[in-house]
Amino acid sequence: MKVSIYSIFLLLVVTSGYAQQKTSPKKTSEDYKMFAYGVTTNTNSGLLGGFVVRHSQAVGTFKGNLMHRYIALEAVNLKHPKEKAEPTSIANRYIFGKRNYFFSLRPEYGRELVFFKKHGDDGIGISLIVAGGPSIGLQKPYYIKYDKNGRGAIEIVQYDPNIHKEINKIQGSAGIWQEFFKGMTINPGLHVKLAANIDMNTFGNSLTGFEIGITSEVFSKTPEIMSTQLTTNARFYNSGYLTIYFGNRKQKTK
Repeated sequence: MKVSIYSIFLLLVVTSGYAQQKTSPKKTSEDYKMFAYGVTTNTNSGLLGGFVVRHSQAVGTFKGNLMHRYIALEAVNLKHPKEKAEPTSIANRYIFGKRNYFFSLRPEYGRELVFFKKHGDDGIGISLIVAGGPSIGLQKPYYIKYDKNGRGAIEIVQYDPNIHKEINKIQGSAGIWQEFFKGMTINPGLHVKLAANIDMNTFGNSLTGFEIGITSEVFSKTPEIMSTQLTTNARFYNSGYLTIYFGNRKQKTK
């Protein structure tokens, strides 16, 4: 994992540095900027892994290919591979052993190199994205509904399998929005990503496309997603991801 994140970071530095040396300041008819938003899924999340807002703008050329400045913000939910929803006695569900949710906010900056330009409303465009930046890890308590006395007096408490051992008293998860900011802690980190971008059919200034790639991420300390009494948690995360986005494109003013 360490080799992966440092290798991609090195590629980002080399590519960005060389691009600045070779970027032409001259504007062309192909100069444009794009703003888009979308949803993402990755191998460290469920089907809906998070949300993305991205912006790219032509800044010149690199070895004859159009070069864009790439800026994005991702918000993703990182899950432990051993998370498993269990039924309760009243047919609700909860995740056995889960202590916290863990979200990652990822501001990103990088370069997008266009290999195949899209022409008009037909065809596709293909580009390579190399980007990275800080990661803001947000650890939020995982709350459950717990009938402490077994008499229907439900309490909302952070789940701890060492305390809440009587499974028949667990009435299910309290939900991700329960006291959302209460007890939340910040865990800073870094991330880098390498991706292929597919620009699909457009109509007028509208566009649809997707990114498919890999992300490597490391945090300053190991988050506790699952109880450490039951399993180990990771500090490094490598994942494959797919993002589907929608947006619009317009020419830069000269």
